[in-house]
Amino acid sequence: MAVTITDIAKEAGVSISTVSRVMNNTKPVSPELRDRVYAIIDKHHFSPNILAQSLITKKTNIVGVIVPDISNAVFGALTKGINSVCTDKGFTIMVCESGGKTESEIKLLNILEERHIDGVLFAGVDVNTELVQEMQKKSYPVVLVTQEASSKESHITTVIHDNVQAVYDVVQFLHENGHERIAYIGGLANDFSSGKKRLDGYKKAMRDLGLKINDSYIEQREFSLDGGYEGMKKIYEESSRLPSAVVAGSDLIAIGAIKFLSSKHVSVPADISIVGFDDLDYAVYIRPELTTVRIPYFEEGQKAAEALLKSIEGQETEPAIEYIPHKIIRRETVKSI
Repeated sequence: MAVTITDIAKEAGVSISTVSRVMNNTKPVSPELRDRVYAIIDKHHFSPNILAQSLITKKTNIVGVIVPDISNAVFGALTKGINSVCTDKGFTIMVCESGGKTESEIKLLNILEERHIDGVLFAGVDVNTELVQEMQKKSYPVVLVTQEASSKESHITTVIHDNVQAVYDVVQFLHENGHERIAYIGGLANDFSSGKKRLDGYKKAMRDLGLKINDSYIEQREFSLDGGYEGMKKIYEESSRLPSAVVAGSDLIAIGAIKFLSSKHVSVPADISIVGFDDLDYAVYIRPELTTVRIPYFEEGQKAAEALLKSIEGQETEPAIEYIPHKIIRRETVKSI
């Protein structure tokens, strides 16, 4: 029969609460008592029943992390940042992949509630009104990370980079380097922050700079090599005059676009300049090295985890959006003209 905390307390000649204090280090006890309790714990190889403990403490010290695609390097960096904070604070993360589908995301939110997790960090695709309402019903707090709610009445704490301003800054950067015919290949429109908002930033900058927005210069595709390749192919085939520069909604899109241009013997940056988005590790390993927008996803994950743990610990604040600063990193894919 398995040894229980009651058995440990009886053998040590102390109360159950004293054993709990020793194991959880919640209140000071004498060194002699601590050593006596731990000697008995070690003798019996005792491990507490986590589920039973959670029923008493109302905490499991587990945080759920919901992401659309665990193979995406962005979410890898984000999760590492989340885990660094959670581990330091004694929490374990449970990573779930949703595929970016609302039905799957709601199902995961419910499953995590059944597992009595303490909170959720949510990286979605379209955090719509239905999703927000589901989050607000839960017994645990939720923090959005890398994605803000498309519902204006979200009332959910969010940690993200400013997608509109980041792409706006890229267009301005290209314009300052002499470019006026600037194309855009970005994510799909149903991706609110990384798709729609980045396109909004492109259009706003073009208007503010007095540059023509050419419909044949805009493509919205998957955040993938194929998305960049096919988007660049369509712009190449359907534009009467090629752009002098392309803003890509991700580094993968940028690399796919460069691959297509290479197949047509169009040189980057001699003929067309390209700027990516994310600054993932491989941006410096392609040739030419990719000029891109650096988003500190590790730090973004850390900040989101810190915000969630504060909420779990009862340090409630008004829901707000925290923007993590971005930076344009000039490398070899942009030419001044």
